[in-house]
Amino acid sequence: MGSRCAARGRHGKMVRRAMLYLDHAATAPPLPEALEAFARAARDAYANPGSLHGLGAQAARALEEARGELKRAMGARGYRVVLTATGTEANDLGIRGLARAVKSKVERASGKPARVLVSSIEHPCSLLPARALAEEGFVVEEIAPDAAGVVRVEALQDRLDRDVALVSLHWANNELGSLLPIAELVQQTRAVAPHAVFHTDAVQAAGKRAESFDSLGADSIAIAAHKFGGVRGCAALFLREGAPEPLPLSLGGGHEGGLRSGTENVMGAVAMAAAAGVRRARLSQDRRCYLDRRAKLLASLREAAPDAVVVGPQREEVCLGSILSIAFPGTVAETLLHLLEAEGIACGSGSACSSHGHGHTESAILTAIELPRELRNSVLRFSLDGTESDTELAAVGTALSRALERLR
Repeated sequence: MGSRCAARGRHGKMVRRAMLYLDHAATAPPLPEALEAFARAARDAYANPGSLHGLGAQAARALEEARGELKRAMGARGYRVVLTATGTEANDLGIRGLARAVKSKVERASGKPARVLVSSIEHPCSLLPARALAEEGFVVEEIAPDAAGVVRVEALQDRLDRDVALVSLHWANNELGSLLPIAELVQQTRAVAPHAVFHTDAVQAAGKRAESFDSLGADSIAIAAHKFGGVRGCAALFLREGAPEPLPLSLGGGHEGGLRSGTENVMGAVAMAAAAGVRRARLSQDRRCYLDRRAKLLASLREAAPDAVVVGPQREEVCLGSILSIAFPGTVAETLLHLLEAEGIACGSGSACSSHGHGHTESAILTAIELPRELRNSVLRFSLDGTESDTELAAVGTALSRALERLR
């Protein structure tokens, strides 16, 4: 999806240049349908949904309709939706809130300190809350992925026992695009650790995979609107019906069933639901919209740089499809990123959430999958919208050729 983006011209003046935006894993441009829904809700459903007057009731109806639309779009009939402000907040509630809720039950049943299992390449908003549980008496263990960035069922099975309180594994990795077999991991957890709860960070995968949340079966699932074309500032935690109730992380007016206090963001929820509906419709029409474009993008890049090294998954069954991380030997990622930007291509280098927008540091994820050290600072991440044309994807290879020529 080409977008208009400001860039500096030769004399320092801001000019308008057509940019091909391939950094959707960092944030996706709001979809037109989401912006329209946001504006409509801001105009017609601006009141506090907790107010008793008619305008409040109108806002409350809009909020509940958004929850229903989200459940339909994500295939989550067996879940309820707890609205949050960010994916970080949703993951924290799903991890610390659930772990705290089941700790005493697990310890009584096992006679041991409760354990938490998490992969070593989770996004920091999942990994850090899990690590923090060690200060509350939990035993926190990190599971290493394979070279593709996938936590296999066998790796989890080796760690499971009745003393496990929480398993937290992302559906898709934010840097590599590796896809975990969540449904199988959930089944294995239930079979061996009957009192454990299973949380999954679906922030990167939501809206980009056709599988329903119901088919995953996790106890809690986190999403964030801005990753699939909603408006930033709204996210959600899906809680499976019948699963333990997480303990709230903050106190207040008791909104969201007491789990997340604070006046609800009606406009954001309506926009998120609209974006989710668009993504579901696109996947229904073409389940391979990401995988096929990723393959074409890879071919274009390899034509320009035959020595390029794919980082992360290569087999489709463990590949999200919307993310392609690739190392260009002998280059520095940040330098190459800006040369591509000058050619009209906007891509990423590692996780935007951990780079703080300035510079590039060596990725802990690349270290964890044991990528050769000489490649770790030469990795770019291209992340797709799923609507790019063949011409646009071919243009990335052309731009890369020019960028590499400037480095020689």
